[in-house]
Amino acid sequence: MEPLRIIYHVPYPLVFDNPGGSGVRPVKMLRAFEQLGEVWIVAGHSAERRQTMKKVELAIADGVHFDLVYSESHTMPTTLTDPDHLPRHPLLDFGFLHRMRRHGIKVGLFYRDIYWRFPIYGKGLHPAKKQLALSMYRYDLLAYGRTVDRLYLPSLRMASHVPLPARVPLAELPPGHDIANAPAEVSPSPLRLLFIGGFSEHYRLHELFAAVKELPQVSLTICTRENEWAAARPEYEEHLADNIQVVHRHGEGLKELFANANVCVVTTKPSQYWTFAAPLKVYEYIGNGKPILASNGSLAGDFVDSQQIGWSVDYGRENFIELLRTLAERPDEVSAARKRVLQVREEHSWRRRAEQVVTDLTGKSPGMWPVPTTTTR
Repeated sequence: MEPLRIIYHVPYPLVFDNPGGSGVRPVKMLRAFEQLGEVWIVAGHSAERRQTMKKVELAIADGVHFDLVYSESHTMPTTLTDPDHLPRHPLLDFGFLHRMRRHGIKVGLFYRDIYWRFPIYGKGLHPAKKQLALSMYRYDLLAYGRTVDRLYLPSLRMASHVPLPARVPLAELPPGHDIANAPAEVSPSPLRLLFIGGFSEHYRLHELFAAVKELPQVSLTICTRENEWAAARPEYEEHLADNIQVVHRHGEGLKELFANANVCVVTTKPSQYWTFAAPLKVYEYIGNGKPILASNGSLAGDFVDSQQIGWSVDYGRENFIELLRTLAERPDEVSAARKRVLQVREEHSWRRRAEQVVTDLTGKSPGMWPVPTTTTR
């Protein structure tokens, strides 16, 4: 039996060395698919994609069988992802996906984000460029209705905010983690909190800072980008204290932070965005075996409650103080939450996400295919 053979399509170049932000997910999913089968990559700027599309179609003409196509959208419209952001090849990618379906190959596409559906989108952008982008976002949705067999979203809650094609079935495909080894146990006392992530206007942690300042028995480490902290620091100045430290690390530098922390936090101020956004950091916390403190009214908070992997509390200083004081006094509750995280962490790996796609699009378990000897082309 031939190995599972996957066409992996993204309408932009992949960044393999220290990808950040929206560049993390497509690389993680690619690596996960490589564990399951032979992967043919269609990526890069439009000229490069055109060449690899031809390569795939010549292989099909020669009798090579492909089992599925998996694609990930960009935060920009598909037609505007070249460096000059001009829609000079509007049919390139959707024409390719359409032809794959005509060959009987199921197509799944992950739809990344919907900032463009909110008033915040386009601030500082020339009105003409904004209107072009909005038109191209709508063109993407129209094209998905004709070229995709299944649309994946970070959460199904996102579907109510964007006019997705009614013909195409939807499924959740949240982020994952790729931490293979079981994390070392960390003492549950004293209580040491860790936040890793951005400090843009979406991330409002003021009340958590204020709560920790009043609890000297608790410490908080914030790991964020240096420029984002420099811009946000004036808002937090009054809440800074000796038990709060801000660091700027990434990659291997995060290991020490996780090794020292016993609870991770995503206690951002609730907003419409957080009702459907699935933060990557939540799954990285799970991979590192950390129970999670989240805010009620957010998707992350509902997820933490449903998985029983931590605590969700109403956003507010007094609520944070009450819960943190309790956890500091009852370390056994931290230990119990960590035990539950370890029980569910394998369900939330990037590999498990890739396995879900394979099953959805082929109807077969990934274990039904032999392990490939050559994984990427």
